[in-house]
Amino acid sequence: MGSAKRGMRFGDAGQAMAAGNAAWAAGRVDEAAAAFAHAALLAPDQTQAHSNLGVALRRMGRVEAAVASYGRALALSPDDPALHSNLGNALRALGRLEQAEHHLSLAHAAAPDQPSFAYNLALVIRDRHRSAEARERMAALAAADPGNADYGWDLALTDLYLRDYERGFAGYEARWGLARTHRRDLPGERWQPGAALAGKRVLIAAEQGFGDALQFARFLPEVARRCDGLVLECQPELLALFAAVPGVAQVVTKGAALPAYDLWAPMMSLAWLLGVSWQTLPAPPAYLSPPAPLAKPLGRPPGSRMNVGLIWAGKTNPRDRSWPLEQLLPLMEDPRVAWWSLQMGERTADLARLGVGHLVRDLGPQLTDFATTAAVMAELDLIVTIDSAPAHLAGALGRPTWVLLRYVSDWRWLDEGDTCAWYPTMRLFRQPRPDDFSTPVAWMKAALTEELRPAP
Repeated sequence: MGSAKRGMRFGDAGQAMAAGNAAWAAGRVDEAAAAFAHAALLAPDQTQAHSNLGVALRRMGRVEAAVASYGRALALSPDDPALHSNLGNALRALGRLEQAEHHLSLAHAAAPDQPSFAYNLALVIRDRHRSAEARERMAALAAADPGNADYGWDLALTDLYLRDYERGFAGYEARWGLARTHRRDLPGERWQPGAALAGKRVLIAAEQGFGDALQFARFLPEVARRCDGLVLECQPELLALFAAVPGVAQVVTKGAALPAYDLWAPMMSLAWLLGVSWQTLPAPPAYLSPPAPLAKPLGRPPGSRMNVGLIWAGKTNPRDRSWPLEQLLPLMEDPRVAWWSLQMGERTADLARLGVGHLVRDLGPQLTDFATTAAVMAELDLIVTIDSAPAHLAGALGRPTWVLLRYVSDWRWLDEGDTCAWYPTMRLFRQPRPDDFSTPVAWMKAALTEELRPAP
């Protein structure tokens, strides 16, 4: 339990539970977990002690240990639907989806009128690539509680998985009701569907992450064509790259003073506002370009035939978008391929940890913004990445891009197929099972060997 109350002592399990409940109510999660652990040791036949400990461990990110605690609780109270629900949610977080669905189904069957149980079951059904079934369940929840933003949000995401972009992007506006969404209400009139843009100066405001902005930048030229001056707000790391987008009159850094405008809209509302459907999705071969070439070109190392960029780690929340670097080492066995790391952040330490510095040239320290990364990608023959912002950048640049996808990925990649409607130069390599990191790499290695085969 870390250093939290490591030496605490209680006379009985009741005192430990009371202390744990008080610490939990005060937001001291580590202390609460330590107290619940004491209660479970003092009275191992108390279901609530194991259950509370599981909840605290899950909050601390110790999901495997939480599963064990929930298992102990269920051994004592096998018919408790809340325990089945908690265990199912923890198993879902670990990618153990079949087990998760089993427990979440038991919870829902025992308490069919409990909306949270129905919602959690719908989520894991979608994770298991049964989106039509998940949508039916989510639609019923949203109809029964139309003010619930979580239901509306996940219904919208499910519509997007099902390629119903018109309904999905309209429902995507439910994000503003989510507790985790930072709502920005800028001065002036917000652009609404059907509004005429002719003669208007329009501001597109930054929101969400880098990958989202890179993906939705494809809509900017169409907005510029309809209005009389397009102002784009973005994160500083994107400033130089987005300044080169055709039709953008002015780019400002998020947080800086805004120039005058007539209408404004958030970046991620553009597909909705433009009435984009699956059939009308704009997917040009490239819609971004590096503002300037590299000052010092990469060149091609002696004996190599391909320069390949590599990114293997992305965000882990709300879902893990990383791939173990050790699983990618089979790709590096062919000496005709020169590998260049475009990885950023703490996972760059994987190179030293695995001792593969002689196989991969590390460009990470040079990548100060997305414009520099774009210039590097322009010199690469192929980019191999996971679901992350660099995947969107490479696709937007029209570079050959191979994306490794975890079994539960994002709506924009759908659940099947090896091509992507958003990026014509992209090829997708999917996990056939949540725990299988080797098969997609084997497929990729075979594809790489084919790329290296001499032309007839």
